[in-house]
Amino acid sequence: MMLSLKNLLRRKMRTLLTILGVAVGVAAVVVLSAFGEGMARGFSVNVTGNADLLVSQKDAVMIMIGAIDESVGDEIARIRGVARVDGTVIGIEATPDSPYFLVAGEDPRGFSLARYQVVAGRPISARRQVMLGARAAENLRKNVGDKFRINALSYTIVGIYETGASFEDNGAVIHIADAQRSFDRRRQVNYFKVQLHDPRERDAVRAEIEARWSALAVTRSGDPSSQDEMLEVYSSMGWFLGVFAMLVGGLGMMNAQLMSVFERTREIGVLRALGWRRRRIVGMIVGEALILSAVGGILGLLLSMGLVALLARSPALGGFLNGTVEPSALSQALIIAGVLGLIGGGYPAWRAARLAPVEAMRSESGATVHWGWTARLFAPFMRGPALRNLLRRPARSLMAMVGLGFGVGLIVALGGIANGASNLFTEMLSAGQADILAQQAGVSDAMFSSVDERIADRIRTHPEVKAVSRLIFGVTNVPGLPFFMVYGLDPREGYIASYRTTEGRSIQRNNEMIIGRLAATSLNKGVGDTLRFSGQTFTIAGIYETGVSYQDTGAVINIREAQRLFGKPRQVSFLGISLHNPERATEVAAEIERRYPDLLVAPTNELTSRMADFATMDAIFDALMALMMLIGGIVMMNVMLMSVFERTQEIGVLRAVGWSSGRVLRMILTEAFALSLLSALAGILIGIGLNVLFQLTPDYGEFLTPSYALSDMSRVLIMAIGLGIVGGILPAWRAVRLSPLEALHSQ
Repeated sequence: MMLSLKNLLRRKMRTLLTILGVAVGVAAVVVLSAFGEGMARGFSVNVTGNADLLVSQKDAVMIMIGAIDESVGDEIARIRGVARVDGTVIGIEATPDSPYFLVAGEDPRGFSLARYQVVAGRPISARRQVMLGARAAENLRKNVGDKFRINALSYTIVGIYETGASFEDNGAVIHIADAQRSFDRRRQVNYFKVQLHDPRERDAVRAEIEARWSALAVTRSGDPSSQDEMLEVYSSMGWFLGVFAMLVGGLGMMNAQLMSVFERTREIGVLRALGWRRRRIVGMIVGEALILSAVGGILGLLLSMGLVALLARSPALGGFLNGTVEPSALSQALIIAGVLGLIGGGYPAWRAARLAPVEAMRSESGATVHWGWTARLFAPFMRGPALRNLLRRPARSLMAMVGLGFGVGLIVALGGIANGASNLFTEMLSAGQADILAQQAGVSDAMFSSVDERIADRIRTHPEVKAVSRLIFGVTNVPGLPFFMVYGLDPREGYIASYRTTEGRSIQRNNEMIIGRLAATSLNKGVGDTLRFSGQTFTIAGIYETGVSYQDTGAVINIREAQRLFGKPRQVSFLGISLHNPERATEVAAEIERRYPDLLVAPTNELTSRMADFATMDAIFDALMALMMLIGGIVMMNVMLMSVFERTQEIGVLRAVGWSSGRVLRMILTEAFALSLLSALAGILIGIGLNVLFQLTPDYGEFLTPSYALSDMSRVLIMAIGLGIVGGILPAWRAVRLSPLEALHSQ
């Protein structure tokens, strides 16, 4: 182990850069997995609290989008064994500081308010009062007595609370009646919490509630729920993205170890000649890799702890991070670092062990390695000394390209999915005939949009408007499809025309539905069959095909039925507006938005760019690009530094025969640029391949249809150029500082 440590200290800069690459990769795994877990915890919300049972809508994908008539609570309270029942309304508002600000509506007279531990002021007791979470109060610099706005209404802050749940502590609590008004939940709640006289009667009470209300689900704290599968997507998303970052850093470490073997070929030959066995050589190389991964892992954990604590203080992200790192995430990151250490050192160690002593002792440090037919294949394209240098160490060049390519590929894949989601969502909302789209302003997610349908009647009177179509958009669970899209439409309006039935006919009655081809295939359903969701059974009148995955994996029902099922009486999710003159879409949209300030109105091709959930997606995309730039820059700098180190004598010869510092500088930078550009091209292919694999994912693959925009590909190429410049600057600077005499005497 001491020999391994000494070998690492012989190339301090390379060792430092390799450790940094591993550390940033480990930090990415921990921070992104913590963020994913935080999203899962945040959207699940600690709804049980001090209750014995939780009553929610059975088929709701997430509990916060369920809708139950509040009169059900009075009936539950009369069941034998039930002591008290509290209803809760949950809403998520997009504020200037946070796209996901949680607002809970509670009854001041109920038992639920006791779980909010008031640390300043007092609990709410009347309408237009608000309690702020401690983190929200700190981040927003609010105190008891200040004013606070929710959905354009002003509230007086009467207290500050803590629950220990970061998402709730970064939110607010208001009177349940205010929440019903603010989030258009008239006489409805998202869920009920039930306290019993005797907790041992849970099973009996639960059975009676589910027997009387088939559309409701009753769970206890810790019990699995219908939203668990959806939340698992959030919790695994961050870990998945972090592993990609770790993979890039791990390949960089393998690259460094491989170069260590190359430059010590003669030394390894001497050791073999002195009697060192192959396993001892392997142990030395693997030991170096394990030291690098251990030090990088520890540094990455320290870095991740600092980043999580820092990001937790951000109003935008504080709700998803509690400021500490879970022990499970730390252990996972260390295990990944160790595995990468073994893998990163395994191939170089195997290569070193295969060297014959005589062959190794004859080798010159930094001598050219031939790549056979591959070198001959690429030779015509590798004109100039800078480009030919890439083929002198083909294993190093290939590993750098693969490592950087994976990072670039992840960016391409996620960018394609984000752009595809935006295009599909726009196509779904426009239905091929809307020039302008409108939704509720200030909502953080499209699923929470609620627009008074009477506004549609008023907009129809506008002289520029030809027609207005209403759309209810909801998500529910059915056996076999955990993410089942349901659209409520009026058969007399234009939207229905885009749902072209290829079998059967369109809907005519309330208890009928038409189902998308993809959904019908997944559920093995045909015309005349029945499908039950949200407590109601529908007969399939027809099967439609639109070519849009969001639509073809769902179903269409009558708009009145959808309003009832999703708790939106006299409300819709979106308005599709067609004009007599589509060229005036921008001016008409601005005019309608001025007249109705509660609406977000935009031309069809611009709506998603103004929606909070798509803005958040773009922010995540930009953050990942910055992360990959950082890791890729470290890997690139490491590769180019090794290239300069091993060619010190060669650079001395070039300087001695008259090469200027500028010419040497251009050669190194051109080599770095060429390598980064090749990595970008490889990354584009990797990204497209990843999206092909993502589309094969059961249940969710249909929603991951990518679309590649020229602007996104341009950003990838700009990132590649940036990697080439950043990664080549330090090595190039080192090369031009070498004096010819010093370089010629270098070993």
